[in-house]
Amino acid sequence: MVNPAEHKPIIHKKTNRFHRPQSDLWNRVPSAWRHPRGIDSRFRRKYRGTPLHPSAGFGSDKETRFMLPNGFIPVIVRSLKDLDMLLTKNTTHGAMISAQVGAKLQQEIIKKAQELNIEILNQARKHVAQEQ
Repeated sequence: MVNPAEHKPIIHKKTNRFHRPQSDLWNRVPSAWRHPRGIDSRFRRKYRGTPLHPSAGFGSDKETRFMLPNGFIPVIVRSLKDLDMLLTKNTTHGAMISAQVGAKLQQEIIKKAQELNIEILNQARKHVAQEQ
């Protein structure tokens, strides 16, 4: 098992979810965020008392973005060739086996990853559990 490289602590900012304007008034307006484009929209003009818009300041730290709590950044692996990319980055990146990979190929990927000393982030998957 590979130990992850040292990194700064992962801090997830607590932000409210950004809802689409007036999605709370009508059921026909879904709550998924859309930028307001109305010419008279109070929300587009950012009047006082209206909800916040998503902006760059709400993002998380670049160094720890996408990082899992165990310290690895996941890389989707669909074939044995994809593991070769992780040879030099095995302390910062870990392999996450794609859901489209079958049981036979999954076991081959796990064997090769152990030989190359690469961390598998979702090793206990449904296919392997059924075969054992």
